[in-house]
Amino acid sequence: MSTADPGHVTVQMPRGPTPDELQEDLVQPQPQQGGADFYNPPATARMPMPDAEDAASPSAQHQKQLARHATLLRNRDLTFNTARAGEAGLDEEEVVVENCAPVFEVGYWMNFGNFSSVRQQHEMYRDHVRTLNVWNLPVESSYGADVAACLNLGWPNVTHVSLEYSTWEPEPNKHSISWHKILCESAAFPSLVDYRVWQMLPARLEVFSIHKFKTIQERNQATDIIAQVPDLLAPTAAVQQFYEHRCRYLEHVVMSMDSMNKAETYTKYKYLTLVLATPVMAPRTLTIVNCRLKHIRAIFNCIDRNALGLKTTELHYQPGKLELGQGLQHLHLKMTSLYDELTGLPISSARFPDLTSLIIEHSPALDNSLQDGEKFGQLWEMRWASMKRLQLPFLSDPHAALLVKFMPNLEIFTVQPAVGFEAGEEYPDALSAATIIKLATQMPMLRHFEVRSMLRFKGKRPINLADQFAQALKKPPPAIRPDLRLLALPGIHMDFTSVVRLLAHLPGLEQLEFQLPDQFAIVTLPGYKPPTTPVDTRVGAPPVAHNLEGRTWAEDKKRFEDLCAGKPHPLQSMVVTGYHPDLHTAAVTEFLGLFPDLDSLVFTAINREEHDSIDQLAGVLAALNADLEVAIS
Repeated sequence: MSTADPGHVTVQMPRGPTPDELQEDLVQPQPQQGGADFYNPPATARMPMPDAEDAASPSAQHQKQLARHATLLRNRDLTFNTARAGEAGLDEEEVVVENCAPVFEVGYWMNFGNFSSVRQQHEMYRDHVRTLNVWNLPVESSYGADVAACLNLGWPNVTHVSLEYSTWEPEPNKHSISWHKILCESAAFPSLVDYRVWQMLPARLEVFSIHKFKTIQERNQATDIIAQVPDLLAPTAAVQQFYEHRCRYLEHVVMSMDSMNKAETYTKYKYLTLVLATPVMAPRTLTIVNCRLKHIRAIFNCIDRNALGLKTTELHYQPGKLELGQGLQHLHLKMTSLYDELTGLPISSARFPDLTSLIIEHSPALDNSLQDGEKFGQLWEMRWASMKRLQLPFLSDPHAALLVKFMPNLEIFTVQPAVGFEAGEEYPDALSAATIIKLATQMPMLRHFEVRSMLRFKGKRPINLADQFAQALKKPPPAIRPDLRLLALPGIHMDFTSVVRLLAHLPGLEQLEFQLPDQFAIVTLPGYKPPTTPVDTRVGAPPVAHNLEGRTWAEDKKRFEDLCAGKPHPLQSMVVTGYHPDLHTAAVTEFLGLFPDLDSLVFTAINREEHDSIDQLAGVLAALNADLEVAIS
């Protein structure tokens, strides 16, 4: 939270959305009147009150007006009179402003007193508003002209705008065209960064970036495309103007494929054809939510047959040509299945040669009788030269070999199962510790590596597999990868000795996340024999969690220090899931001492009992190292 000068409101500036956050508007309820907007401003901001001698100043009066505005947002039943009556009871030191004053809800004030009410509030708050929110407007209503008038009032410090309205058609109408023109071409929004248009009935979200084009070459390319728009769609002059606008400013598109009735299906397929088969819209990011394989096949089939009858000769597109999405950099698919009776996922580098980021999510509905490779369909058919980021719902050892072969330039790789299925049998279970080590140490461009599933034996439930890493690391990896910065294995067991062995081959790692061996798990590794004198009263309990008192610890520590060659390891943050009583021993402090740059240690408790024990441990560690921030999540 920033600190404001006297007479100004203390608030946190709203931030723009990242591509990964855009689909949330389609899968989560939309904000209600006066609710927090999509840029996630803080739920509460504190507004300091002026000193007594300044109480009569214009800035002091302005602060009271802002407080009244926030009160009205908080309670829609209040009237202006009751709000003014409540001002006398305001705390003299500070006022808690909920919903954050910089967010101005046009729709709320429209319903409260029509355009005159908006104009009145605009006079008071125009210099403080950062985000303008216009929600749930029927596009055919008289609100269309009123919204244009609201936008034309001028909002000098607004950086983000949200417009929401209902329409069946992918083409704009006269009102929405005027909104776009005001936002991008008038002087009413000199500070605007981007704005989003949420169209309800085709379930479509478009985000327009005011600063999309950064080079002369990009601007000239867009101008060439605009010149061909009339031949492509033969639109009216107003619609042509809007397509020109899309060519220049459209950045992100989110489309939901649920509730596909007959009318919606054609509208959505037509829209996605324009997105993928032509450069008329050319977004950089496309997210498809609630998507099925039949939807993707139908869209590609519609494009390949040129079912819309588009005149595409001058746009260098021919029906049947595989290459799509020119300019598309980020594709995010939220799938309900990855395989059906016809085909696997038809996403290949032949279709999207310029793709740099691919995220595949889905609700588990896999048939484990199929070969693992088939479940990703055409993903591994050709080399992805431009791919930098990949997220998959699962990974197996055969997939890992294909990954190294066909995506050698990956910088970010994430294995993220659907929530609640991290250990589910719906996913292939052939991922091994040796494969994880191989990917972490042998992919030359990898900077960020996450595996959020659990290791399992074939057909078995998750068990304590801490020894898998120890066994896999007995033979040192053939390569040292100093460029890997983040390694997150929150569902995979490792003791501290295995951590030291692994980090010796990752000398540039800055963030690490792993799980301690379960102190009560029954070890069922092949060939495992319980010790004659168990360390726990339970038969077959595993060794101590940290394993720093074994025969190899001194050798592992010396080898680690030698590999660091007198230079401290750069590890800065460590997240540890689970707890074991052995964490209270001096050996753990010795382990932490190997990482002098470590400034954040977070323990994730699995249950309430662990939370209480970790709380005591955190106090001890913080007392031993005042520079180390110890937390519990």
